[in-house]
Amino acid sequence: MEEESERLSEREQRSAFVPCRLIIDNVLIAYETLHAMHGRKKGKKGALALKLDVSKAYDRVEWAFLRGMMVSLGFLEDWTNRVMSCVTTPSFSVRINGKAYGNIAPSRGLRQGDPLSPYLFLLCAEGFTSLLAKAEYEGKIHGVQICRRAPSISNLLFAKDSLIFC
Repeated sequence: MEEESERLSEREQRSAFVPCRLIIDNVLIAYETLHAMHGRKKGKKGALALKLDVSKAYDRVEWAFLRGMMVSLGFLEDWTNRVMSCVTTPSFSVRINGKAYGNIAPSRGLRQGDPLSPYLFLLCAEGFTSLLAKAEYEGKIHGVQICRRAPSISNLLFAKDSLIFC
């Protein structure tokens, strides 16, 4: 029962790929949250807004983490193996003056332009938000409220950028 309510609250926090919600909603929520934080400069409690920008986001995806996320999200083993086979089998060579040299085998990352890559990156982002939700549930971080009975906002995602509020 508790797990079900946690999953429901996680679903309620999402704004992308949800009917009747737009990613632009996150921009409005971010603006209002920052405005509320700016207005509260008095008192003993402070608030923090941290913007994380993942440079070369697709290049940073660790294959073991991606596999672990797929397993933990309940993807079938056969499907996971097929996807990981597509991700882990490429090799590259370098052309110098028209001649190919070397056979470079990457150890991490997703290929840009691959239609599957954005979805795989979203699985990794899901892992990040799950870790934030767990830290909030355990009381290690606390989100920011715009007003007294408003829901607490701890993070907002914008593609490869994140805003963390605590």
